[in-house]
Amino acid sequence: MQPITQALLDLQEIDRKLYRVESELERLPAEVAQREHELAQIEARIAELTQQAAATRRDAKEVEDYTVGMRQRQRKLESESTKGKIDAAMLASYQHEIRSLKRGISEAEDEALRKLGAAEAIEKERAELEQRLAEERRIFEEFQSNVEKELAVAKARQAELLAERQSASAEGVPPEALELYRRLLKTREGEALSELADGHCQSCFVQIPRNLGVRLAKGEIVQCPSCTRILYRTF
Repeated sequence: MQPITQALLDLQEIDRKLYRVESELERLPAEVAQREHELAQIEARIAELTQQAAATRRDAKEVEDYTVGMRQRQRKLESESTKGKIDAAMLASYQHEIRSLKRGISEAEDEALRKLGAAEAIEKERAELEQRLAEERRIFEEFQSNVEKELAVAKARQAELLAERQSASAEGVPPEALELYRRLLKTREGEALSELADGHCQSCFVQIPRNLGVRLAKGEIVQCPSCTRILYRTF
């Protein structure tokens, strides 16, 4: 194996582990943020349902108040209609309005009941969400505690690997080859190199043209034409 390739492989061994640790350091806070977002969504829905229930009960109260007014008007007309001083036309008018008021009262009572039922349904949904939120918060607190422990372990491991990485030698590796290697580390998820065996890249399993194998044998830096990783042979 060429010295340049061997030096990159030595770096790869450290960087592979470092990539995994740093991926964990990104993933864990992202998961915490996602769960916090989900809890916030539940809280927002509970607040929305609280407002809806209150508005629906206010509507029901307005209908009930309107019904009270109609009942008062009905009683007044019934009282007036029993007096002997009114003529037949006035009596007929009173009776017609009383019938209209009775229908209006009945319809208003039905509407008030519908609104109260709707408010109760909303409040039931809110209560279920509040219960779910309490359980989700309990789970989240436990999860967050575990994440903090995992992050502490990952950060300690990251520090170890960074120290090891700093002491690793890249002596003899041309700057352009080292830059290519670092760029591939990011784009290829910590795997910048790939073995060439039986004429195939062992990362993407694409067959490599013979001329690239010849160039590799001469000590050139050769990339897989498919996955772009730096190729190496173990013999």
